[in-house]
Amino acid sequence: MSLREDLIYLPPLLMDMCTGSVTLGVTFFASRLGASSLVIGVMASAMTLFYVFFCHVFGKLSDRVNRKRVPQVACLSLAALYFLMPLCRRLSQLVILFPLTGIALSALWPALEAWIGERGDGRPLIKRVRMFNLCWTGGLMIGYVTGGYIYDLHVFAPFYLACISALCATAAITIQPNSAEGKRGRGEKGTRRQGDFLDPPVPIALHRQLVTKYLHLGWAANFVSYLTLGIMRYIFPKLIYELGMAPRVFGLLMLCQTGTQFLMFFVLGSTDRWHYKFAPLAAFQILAGFGFLSVWLVNSPRFWALGLMIIGLNVGMTYFSSIYYSLCGDTGLGGKSGWHESILHSGSLMSTLIGGALANYAGLKYPYLFCAAAVVIGLPVQFLILSRKRHEMKEG
Repeated sequence: MSLREDLIYLPPLLMDMCTGSVTLGVTFFASRLGASSLVIGVMASAMTLFYVFFCHVFGKLSDRVNRKRVPQVACLSLAALYFLMPLCRRLSQLVILFPLTGIALSALWPALEAWIGERGDGRPLIKRVRMFNLCWTGGLMIGYVTGGYIYDLHVFAPFYLACISALCATAAITIQPNSAEGKRGRGEKGTRRQGDFLDPPVPIALHRQLVTKYLHLGWAANFVSYLTLGIMRYIFPKLIYELGMAPRVFGLLMLCQTGTQFLMFFVLGSTDRWHYKFAPLAAFQILAGFGFLSVWLVNSPRFWALGLMIIGLNVGMTYFSSIYYSLCGDTGLGGKSGWHESILHSGSLMSTLIGGALANYAGLKYPYLFCAAAVVIGLPVQFLILSRKRHEMKEG
């Protein structure tokens, strides 16, 4: 594989570096303009609502058109929005601009994921998914850890950094092979991907049922993870702000979460022993519940760091499962990637609305008790999905 083709993994790194930086910048910039926890939650929810609605639309569109064009336009749109945000002088202006990033991001991620999933570069699917996950998580790590320090230098600096990153991502996408070369990869996948499934192999019909069962399980577990993670990304900075801690504390704490998530992605991409097993999904979600309780019970960044590390392991497990099973197939990858993104960000949408309201009316700590409760409720639901699908497979 050439260096030029390897650059397909650069946009995930750059664009999530933008997300980490802008998330921090918008939250603190909005607070500076007088936004309450509820307003910040509504802003994030509006952005996520656009993202959830359009993800499946743009994902299916990318199945019909050149995969390259959709993320290309998306990155250019994001660059323009990030450039305009620092020009806001009233909170109402920021409230209008920030949600529009959700539409641009919904055009980027499903198409990019499907493009990587179908590439005929000689690597098995699990390795391509691992590289993609490591890159976007690495981008979040860089964005979070540098965002606080950059914000300390100037309130607008995170936005301009994000604008430059989006333009660089556009260039990396532009130099990729055209769609005709991508279709060659699609023709190869039917035989190549058999090695991505089970060893020893099982009948194709049974395997499709197995993939579908764990696809739904992965989506459900990932929904719960992002239901809770959205609060950490958008409401947690407000808690830090009200406690008088420096913005860089948030960046360092989120580095703990994304760091263990990065480690989990590396481990999961190195072995298939977790494939088609419910126990790992359940175990890491239970541990995440204790992580959220640590934020609720204490006000120590050191204890929070440990809790966020545990949460990062869980996010790595659920996200990798969801996207891997979404890309196990030969057709409709954009549509399934769109569902993967829509479902997980539906969790973020609900969490920012609920978390913002709880922080505003009940207290700044109550959103994290809600997160622990969500994990407790989510596990029985996933077990019901597993039992129902197992029964369907036996009947089939």
